[in-house]
Amino acid sequence: MQSVAELPVQMAAEPGQTDWPVLLVEDDDGDAFLVEELLDEMSAPVRLQRASSIAEARTMATGARCVLLDLGLPDSHGLSALETMRHVAPAAAIVVLTGLTDEHRGVEALAAGAQDYLVKGEIDGRTLLRALRYAIERR
Repeated sequence: MQSVAELPVQMAAEPGQTDWPVLLVEDDDGDAFLVEELLDEMSAPVRLQRASSIAEARTMATGARCVLLDLGLPDSHGLSALETMRHVAPAAAIVVLTGLTDEHRGVEALAAGAQDYLVKGEIDGRTLLRALRYAIERR
């Protein structure tokens, strides 16, 4: 039996679609660059768009299969960012990105409806890709 990580990447995409539309909501350029690099290094089947605020994400969320969401944004902070994104993109899986000092908020985010949380600085490309895949499949 194959593990989920070994299954064809197309399994989570819509029929005829070869990549996953993912919206990264992250205001820090360095963190956004790191996410992009990790996905590139894995040749991830992801079409990544980036918003730097909830306001910007509202206009970009249509069609996203997954949202990678930082909880510390200029126009929304903590679980209110998650709640807003759940309303803006109700069909999308949401994976929360937390800082090392905010790990407890990741656990709270799971209870509030996020599919998963990742701690910035502790993830690699394989972990990020697996989290995206699992979140999309669960949703």
